[in-house]
Amino acid sequence: MFLALLAICTGCQSGGDTTSTGAFVASAEPYPLSPEMELVEKDLGSDTYVQLLKAMTNPHDRRVEYQRLDSSDNAANFLERHGELEQIQADEQLRTAYERRKQIAGAFEALLQREIGERPKPVATQDLPPAAASASSADIEILPVVASPAWEKNWPRWRGPTGQGTSSETELPATWDHEKNVAWKAEVPGSGNSSPVIWGDRIFLVTAFDDGQKRALVCLRRSTGEILFQKETPDADPQAKIVPKTGYAAATPATDGERVVLFLGNVGLLCYSTDGELLWRYAVGPFNGSHGTGASPLIWNDLVILMQEQNGGPSLGVAVDKKTGQKRWSTERQPALGWCSPIAVRVAGRDQLLYAAKHIVVGIDPASGNEIWSCAGPTKEVVPTLLYGNGLVYCTSGRSGPTLAIQPNGEGDITKSHLLWRSPRGGPHVPSPVLWNDLLYLVNDTGIFSCLDAKTGAKVYQQRLGGRFTSSLLAADGQIYATSEKGKTFVIRTGRTYELLSANDLGESVLSSGAILDGQIFLRGEKHLFAIGEMRKVAQN
Repeated sequence: MFLALLAICTGCQSGGDTTSTGAFVASAEPYPLSPEMELVEKDLGSDTYVQLLKAMTNPHDRRVEYQRLDSSDNAANFLERHGELEQIQADEQLRTAYERRKQIAGAFEALLQREIGERPKPVATQDLPPAAASASSADIEILPVVASPAWEKNWPRWRGPTGQGTSSETELPATWDHEKNVAWKAEVPGSGNSSPVIWGDRIFLVTAFDDGQKRALVCLRRSTGEILFQKETPDADPQAKIVPKTGYAAATPATDGERVVLFLGNVGLLCYSTDGELLWRYAVGPFNGSHGTGASPLIWNDLVILMQEQNGGPSLGVAVDKKTGQKRWSTERQPALGWCSPIAVRVAGRDQLLYAAKHIVVGIDPASGNEIWSCAGPTKEVVPTLLYGNGLVYCTSGRSGPTLAIQPNGEGDITKSHLLWRSPRGGPHVPSPVLWNDLLYLVNDTGIFSCLDAKTGAKVYQQRLGGRFTSSLLAADGQIYATSEKGKTFVIRTGRTYELLSANDLGESVLSSGAILDGQIFLRGEKHLFAIGEMRKVAQN
């Protein structure tokens, strides 16, 4: 059946798209498939995709696969755009295009029913007004906020110096495995999914032992991989609700070169010197969030800011003095699920803390904690970090949830006035995306890699990489690095056509996100930290 369907579609090439409003983008073909429908067609003939379906046990994942039938380019929407059935039947090209979409949908639904069962009940979504902007986004200047020029010469926090997962490094390694092109690999004690942060010749990460009974800050020498120290944190009762994929050491530290700040759930918010001396501890109280904690702290000026959702009590929103640990402000926030880490930017000369939580994106005054603006639109569960560029703030959320582009220069509820565009589905649940020039790149949890026009939200292309993904994307020198849970990193050239440069297997699972510095890529696997490529200069400190 699938081969017959593919034969019917032979000679039809993709080249068009649908926008977030459903309008079709013109191309050389009269009625080409959208990138979403083209990938559905490809999946029908893929044994790899069938194996992915067979391993799919999570009901949320199964629901997402069925949602792919609701594409804005499916047969029903195609019919609505092009008139009554009689009109389509009277035009040979329209009829062929319409029948192609019907056959793809029928074959795909039969495949899903056979491999994962009947379609799960749909989840209610927000009823939002149409996207409408009040001004050109090109008029809005958004700049990163960094503590000092030295930040840009290091990888000091989650997602790097700007919090975006991008680097200005060039000529990075393009091919490797667990031995080839590896400067060193160091066995990391315990277990954890926190990402490495780097200052000078020191790498910091956190780890856990004995089902969270013990946790530690680990420091390695960047030039050799030697462990310089391992400092156990104060004890705390581990959370009762947690999943192995999160673990007890998932949040990434932050450092300013003098101190290292950690968040470890019930252990609290901790600050160490870069030599491993505990300087202060801020207790957050019992934490009762499903799946554990994963939001990373942010150093802004003289504050450490932490935002972390929990559904068993009020969510956290607090800023403490980075030198003393004394509370400077806190906000009352409702119970929710989410693991979004905040970032700081300067919008038209004013600093803002950007953050997304249940059904809301907000801009906050980092000095006081007061909300500047809010925009509705994310799903109830937000994990990816926000992006910014082209005068816009980008938010992705949920299991194949929406992607939003927001102008961050308003005040109050700006949903109706400053939401420039919204792509209704395809967003990742966990991996944070990257922005490179005017293109937005996303990989969802089941391995669909998408490229969107960052100014309009139109999908440029979609491609299945293979495998599942938790690690966030990295970008440098016109290349995107996407690492699967199996430890395979796909290196993809930036641009409007998909070009895979290499696929590199580390040989062990990877759930944390990487770091880039001085010609090297650092990836934390299940057991080891890998330094890929040769260091270009002698690290200090």
